[in-house]
Amino acid sequence: MEHDGSLSKFSDAANAAFVTPLWETFRDGMPTEPSSMQPFVWSWDTLNPLTQRAAEEVPMEHVERRVLTLRNPYIEGSGSMTLVNLVGALQTLLPGETAPLHRHSGNALRFVIDGEGAETIVDGKHCIMTERDLIITPVWSWHGHTHGGKERIVWFDALDIPLFRHMNAGFFEGGPPPNLPKKLPDDAFVNGGFMPEQSDNTSSYSPMFRYPWNGVVSALEQLPKETDGSRKIRYVNPQTGGAVMSLIDCFVLAIEKGQKTKPYRTTSSAICVVAEGKGKSSVGDYSIEWKKNDIFTLPNWNSISHLSQADETKLFMVTDREVLNRLGMLRDEFV
Repeated sequence: MEHDGSLSKFSDAANAAFVTPLWETFRDGMPTEPSSMQPFVWSWDTLNPLTQRAAEEVPMEHVERRVLTLRNPYIEGSGSMTLVNLVGALQTLLPGETAPLHRHSGNALRFVIDGEGAETIVDGKHCIMTERDLIITPVWSWHGHTHGGKERIVWFDALDIPLFRHMNAGFFEGGPPPNLPKKLPDDAFVNGGFMPEQSDNTSSYSPMFRYPWNGVVSALEQLPKETDGSRKIRYVNPQTGGAVMSLIDCFVLAIEKGQKTKPYRTTSSAICVVAEGKGKSSVGDYSIEWKKNDIFTLPNWNSISHLSQADETKLFMVTDREVLNRLGMLRDEFV
């Protein structure tokens, strides 16, 4: 009993000094692997009417951006989090509207879900937006949007802002921007094996800001199928062959009808947009169903596999793989 009393007094003294005895945290044993989280699906059938209402009821002159953030109910206090390191959202623009130029800490991307005719301007470069195109806006780049088309456009936003906030390294600056140096056109980088002589290969992000969907489809058609019938491509920085941006890695997974992909797990997490088709996924102990334009999460360290229920099924995947890889935290395995 005297021993117990001594430990109690020691704990009180340590607490008063704002230190924690490590052996107290070991009482329940050390965790042997990361904890897993439940996946979540945002249905386009639910989201689409909300984007339409936002367009009708929220004037752009009253807001910086007309954005609906995808809030994950399985992350406590997740007002601006879709996954621990990533936030996803839907942004809507009507014909004739503009979203002003600004820049911020955090990489961002736009994946067009519905509509066309708008442009994203990234550091002065105009990027046309058509359905399924990917537009990147790297960290601290000036970016804004204009819409000269004839119909509403909706795109999926993904950002690594939660990571910057966790590191207390977030900054924001409104426009107008200073005079910006002229950028090489994206077409200068689209042919494999060739690179403009004057390109800057020291950048941490891709000099291509727009990745058209027809290029994705063409690249997938050239790939041999994996043993499970799937094909997967990575969006890359053509100067380095690495991720398109310093902390975000993007992929498209194509799945044959009736085929189930080989189960795997990884310490990275992903947000998926169903670009084409429909199907279902096994994520840990859960099974989720999805169809075109639905958005769902793949929380890390769950056993994951996908099943296609359509002739053409393609998933656009935004992941935090690159930051985990840079920090030496990335681990993948088939299960």
